[in-house]
Amino acid sequence: MGHYLEIKNLKVSFRSYEGLKRILDIDELYIDKGEAYGLVGESGSGKSVLALTIFKLLTTPPGVIESGSIILDGIDILKKKEKEMEQIRGKKMAMIFQDPMSTLNPVFTIGQQLIKAVEKNQNLRGKEAYEKALEMISLVKLPDAENVLQKYPHELSGGQRQRIIIAIALSCGAEFLIADEPTRNLDVTIQAGILKLLAELQKKVTVLFIANNLNLVTLTCDRVGLLYKGQIVEQGLVKTVVKKPENDYTKMMLQSLPEKEKNDKYGEILLRIDDLKKYYPIYEGFRNKATKWVKAADGISFQLRQGETLGIVGESGCGKSTLVNTILCLEKATGGSAIFDGKNLMKLKQNDLRLLRKEIQIQDPFWSLDPRWLVKDIVGEPLKVFEKKMSVKDFIQKVGDTLEMVGLPRDGLYRYPHEFSAGQRQRIAIARAIILEPKMLILDEPTSSLDVVSQEQILLLLKELKKKYKMTYILISHDLSVVHYMSDVIAVMYLGKLMEFGNSDAIFSQPKHPYTKALFGSIPSIEMDNLDEIVTLKGNVPSPINPPSGCYFHTRCECCNEKCKNEQPELQMGKDGRQLACWFVD
Repeated sequence: MGHYLEIKNLKVSFRSYEGLKRILDIDELYIDKGEAYGLVGESGSGKSVLALTIFKLLTTPPGVIESGSIILDGIDILKKKEKEMEQIRGKKMAMIFQDPMSTLNPVFTIGQQLIKAVEKNQNLRGKEAYEKALEMISLVKLPDAENVLQKYPHELSGGQRQRIIIAIALSCGAEFLIADEPTRNLDVTIQAGILKLLAELQKKVTVLFIANNLNLVTLTCDRVGLLYKGQIVEQGLVKTVVKKPENDYTKMMLQSLPEKEKNDKYGEILLRIDDLKKYYPIYEGFRNKATKWVKAADGISFQLRQGETLGIVGESGCGKSTLVNTILCLEKATGGSAIFDGKNLMKLKQNDLRLLRKEIQIQDPFWSLDPRWLVKDIVGEPLKVFEKKMSVKDFIQKVGDTLEMVGLPRDGLYRYPHEFSAGQRQRIAIARAIILEPKMLILDEPTSSLDVVSQEQILLLLKELKKKYKMTYILISHDLSVVHYMSDVIAVMYLGKLMEFGNSDAIFSQPKHPYTKALFGSIPSIEMDNLDEIVTLKGNVPSPINPPSGCYFHTRCECCNEKCKNEQPELQMGKDGRQLACWFVD
């Protein structure tokens, strides 16, 4: 009996000005029915190209399938015409794409797009299709499903959009699922739930799980293959490959982050946040009157010293990005104050605030790289705004020096973002953020979607830049290992409130708040034997429009009692110096 999916002698190249460049050269890869196969490799190794080739969505040209065969359940995919593939995609095989913003249509609501997938692939109509769409939203742990269906993609957070992509793929009811980095941009609690969901699906679905690190596939897959420069360099049973790796590349992919350096040299207080609030009105009724409020950031207070790094963690929609945007005055605060370098940002005039932003920069690898601009214009734009008298020669020199500082070649000045790998684009975003030598840098997911090799390089670069410029960092990340490695202090947020705040090492070694414990317990590791060891929080995140009474976390907390349900705990200083908002933790 043959394999369910069998790939043989597959050679895929891309046309360029230099001729054909080989991207994939796979001798053999097979997956049996009901099996989960993990494909792991760093950025640019050819993982997504393989997925698109199997799905027959590879753009040709520039892509060229030189030779090989892809047999899916007896069907020769490469010989099928597009009309025939339309009947196979969805009903026979589905795919979780890794970029929700380019996958979701911005002009249609989530409901329209999800219901369309249900109608096409499951032959349901009207109320039945709508109820199936609600079921899919609940399956991926999104609260307030009916409200989500009415929203447009831009109204959801990155993690929420990723879950919508997963819901659309699962709604097809296909028997073969390609999961291309399905937990990208997801927080650890949702990631744990998705991993368990994929494990449950294996009973009736065959899965190709594509990831950039081995931690994600060890607990969900039966076999694993390591893809390096388009070739499978090692494959076999997951436990065998992880415990007894033979190839040097596999050993490198198993490496962890370097040991964290202790930092106790801090300056004066640079940023002080007092009772900061950001509420969004919900308008209802004929008079369009605000009847409810979403408290995205509610009474946040902390201080940050010069040279210190603050890591902000929490599930998608907890208020991390809103808090940072409010501090930067990109969102108007509802109340409270933010004192930066002795100046109250909330009371500055627009022109003074604009000048002060030279000292506070934000690094965002997703939205700061205009695909139509050359790298010199992307990285040098802050100079054009704040250093208008700089000559062209000095401008090019400064931008080139900054590129070299972040480990990029000077000739990259005249290239476009798409000509760089994911890790290199992260470096471009960092170069743009540091070119003005700011006092404080906001790092928004600086290592998202990077493999462990590129991730380590970026983190070491950020550490080096911090020492050189004596910068203060505020780090937002779903990857808790990154937060631990980079941060001196950690803020744990839930539904707009701080649950725990204190020293990074103390919190990671001994978390006290039940929510913090659940976050850290959700991190997958190659040392774990099975998925049951991963903590999965019960229930969904409550709707921020109608949060629960008392402690917001009590609906998901195993320690709660009547006091938790009726009284909201305030953030209190504990004996060890950390702050906690919990009735039952000293």
